[in-house]
Amino acid sequence: MIALREWVGQFAGAGKLIGIALVLGLAAMAGGWLTGVLKDREIAELKREHAEAAAKAERAASQRLAEAKARGDALTVDLHVANAAALRLQEQLHEEIELATQGRACLDAAALRVLDRAPGIAAPRVPAPARVAPAKDAPDPARDTAQRAGDERSATDTDIGRWVLGAGRQYDECVRRLDALIDWHTPDPEHQDRAPAWN
Repeated sequence: MIALREWVGQFAGAGKLIGIALVLGLAAMAGGWLTGVLKDREIAELKREHAEAAAKAERAASQRLAEAKARGDALTVDLHVANAAALRLQEQLHEEIELATQGRACLDAAALRVLDRAPGIAAPRVPAPARVAPAKDAPDPARDTAQRAGDERSATDTDIGRWVLGAGRQYDECVRRLDALIDWHTPDPEHQDRAPAWN
């Protein structure tokens, strides 16, 4: 503090103090202006770099999306081709089951009533509205079976063979769909190092 007083004391007049204050003020203003110019340049450079990085990321994302779409389209085509081949095989097997079976009764009405209640096999039953009385021969929604006790229908070996073929076809189609989904979610071996397209 004493050194500052001595330094100021050597300027004996008030004019000198005003001059010093003016020079210090101008130096501070020039320093502030110079700092502002330099920082504005830095900010402009950062904005440019950010815009370039955003554009690059957008191009990369578009490329990944296009690759994922192409891969999904290829998997879809493969699935449709496999389903068409399975349908042709199904039609052929239906013709062969007609020739290989004799139409003998295998399951009687009691067995069919049991099967009619099985989950996944039974048709959904919607009860009739409460305010309308059901017709005399209408199905009774309160009953648990779709077949009435007096119904003497039976399932033949041909019917069962067709059902087995249909169940097998549905199972195989489900497997093909799940395999296609698994293939979709499994990273492409060519791009193992990249993130999946759905991220």
